[in-house]
Parts: sequence; structure tokens; C-alpha cells
Amino acid sequence: MGDFIGTKAMAEIWECKQSQITQWCREGKIPGAEQDKKGSPWRIPVDALKPEK
Repeated sequence: MGDFIGTKAMAEIWECKQSQITQWCREGKIPGAEQDKKGSPWRIPVDALKPEK
């Protein structure tokens, strides 16, 4: 199992809003992003690539 980070940390890395990261996760645009259940925090692989807009 790889390492994961949250939406806040990824937003800082990708220089965009946390809400944008969450939206991409919900839309399935970040491969490997997962959450335990609906409403729980997203986990994003540290090596994930930023989706094209």
C-alpha cells in the first residue's frame, strides 16, 4: 500500500483550492483517490498527477 495525503496538502502542492481537489476526487479524475465512506476525508496517492481541467 502506497502513501496517501489529504486534500488540503494536495491543494498546497498543486497550488489550487481544496474544494477543487475534492471535486476531482468525487468525479474520479484522480486515480487511486479513495475514502472510507461517503462524507469521510479523501486519501490521495502522493504520486498522483494533477488532472487536466
